[in-house]
This record gives sequence, C-alpha cells and structure tokens, in this order.
Amino acid sequence: IDVFFLGEVNSPGTQALPRGTTFLQALAMGGGLTPFAADKRVQLRRINPRTGASQLVQINYRALTRGVTISRDIVLADGDVILVPSRGLFE
Repeated sequence: IDVFFLGEVNSPGTQALPRGTTFLQALAMGGGLTPFAADKRVQLRRINPRTGASQLVQINYRALTRGVTISRDIVLADGDVILVPSRGLFE
C-alpha cells in the first residue's frame, strides 16, 4: 500500500508499506517525528474509496510515548495520509 507522510516527519513523501501495517509501525518507517512536531496533534487522513468521504483521526503521540495504551492500533489502507503539523509557540 502507498502511505503519504507530510509535515514534521524525518522522511516526508510516499512510502510503499506492506498490507497490515499499523499507524505506529508506519510512523517508525517514516523516520519518526522531528523536534518541531506537534506530537499531540498527529493526524491520520483517509478517503473512503466508495463514498469519497474524508475521515480524520487525531492521535496524541506524546501520550503513547508516555505509556498510554490505545484500544487498537489503526491498520493503514492504501492512500492514507499521516500529517504531523508543526508545534505552536507554547506547545
């Protein structure tokens, strides 16, 4: 599958990943976050191929690195976009 990395990641661009790759695995394959990343506001954007509807999932990566568990790690689909915005002045 093709997954797109945008923003404050160390390796932005398209990555060809195996089916079944999870969000956290993909983030690691994308080189991780830069020091300027807004790690509380990482976004996963997905377009439903049948309806064209856009889905946005916001993930608090900082909480995950501090041991918070997530109910399920999201399995990525072809065309998913992982967007890591820049942190603001007081983040």
